[in-house]
Amino acid sequence: MKNIKGFKVAAALCTVLVTASCSTSPKGDGTLTFVETDADNTLTVCHFDQVKNTIDINLSDLVEEFKIVRFENSDSAFFKGYGLCITDHYIGIRQSNNLPFLLFTHDGKLKCQVGAIGNGPEEYNQSIYDEVINEKTKEIYLASFAFLPKILVYNTDGKFVREIVTKEKLSKPKIEVDNDGDITIIHMPFENNKEKFLAAVYDKDGSFKQELKPTPNFLQKDFNQDIFAYHNVPGFSFWLSSCDTLFHYDKNANKIHPKFKMDFGGVSEIPLHIYNELPDYYLTAMLGGKGVIAVNKEKQTSNYAKLINDFFGHMEAPIFNFSNGWFYQMNEPGWLIAQIEKRLAESSCSDEDRKQLKELLDTIDTEDNNILFMGKLK
Repeated sequence: MKNIKGFKVAAALCTVLVTASCSTSPKGDGTLTFVETDADNTLTVCHFDQVKNTIDINLSDLVEEFKIVRFENSDSAFFKGYGLCITDHYIGIRQSNNLPFLLFTHDGKLKCQVGAIGNGPEEYNQSIYDEVINEKTKEIYLASFAFLPKILVYNTDGKFVREIVTKEKLSKPKIEVDNDGDITIIHMPFENNKEKFLAAVYDKDGSFKQELKPTPNFLQKDFNQDIFAYHNVPGFSFWLSSCDTLFHYDKNANKIHPKFKMDFGGVSEIPLHIYNELPDYYLTAMLGGKGVIAVNKEKQTSNYAKLINDFFGHMEAPIFNFSNGWFYQMNEPGWLIAQIEKRLAESSCSDEDRKQLKELLDTIDTEDNNILFMGKLK
């Protein structure tokens, strides 16, 4: 088994076969190794113990526009817990605790509740795990947490349209819809399921097109693992925590490619972490307040990184919060007041920043609905 600076290739690829050489680019900073897995793909490996420096990244370097959205204060518009799906005109809110999916416009107005909670054929009786808002077809796709062999489709008025029936019950599914309306599903396949697939593609009418069977390393015994997909890059970028490698699913070739992996070397305990991918960066969030490592794809460098919102007061922003091609920062009013006051107390806060911060601060009421900062990725 070949080692790369203390890192076992076979473990990194989660038993996906690789056939090629490893190299460290002279252009890089020495924290990265590149593994050519085949003629069309290279796996980037970041060596955790070699990442030392911290850099600031301006939000304006990543997004082309920035908006502040204040959600309306009607009783029906307040939401609990959230997952966000932002598109050019809509903001979808995936609520926790089996509450219905909500659709807002960019001015913060509630457009509709999408579907309803229940056990009927057009309803969902559990939390939504992933969603797609397709503005072209004016449709919303909702994938439930588990146990259902279907994806529910609604229109942007919240009315049920159809369901896409899958070959097996889905487990923590992640979904994408392309310009032709094809829906791609990646989920956690279980050992005891009859019809096992890792990835499957259905057309816009729900007809089966293809599937990718899982290799044994992807099979699960229980729900202790998670699957993550943030939908920020072309191609289906995802990672399954039991494999600890960021993959791309190539729908045209019906295969997966390993794209990114952290090498934790000889650390006594691997920190809990999550991967995300942006057009220009691989991001690894170390949970427990240990920071986020950003790998610059073009410069081939790795650093701990802080995101600075230079659109609004140069406040520090959550660098990992990118999904569906948008930056997001959801702010509960009381928390936002505290963060603005903290920034105002810093000596580095300029007069221009102070003016901007105070203008918003004077308008916030702690009884208001949430305030969203968001920006579209370049």
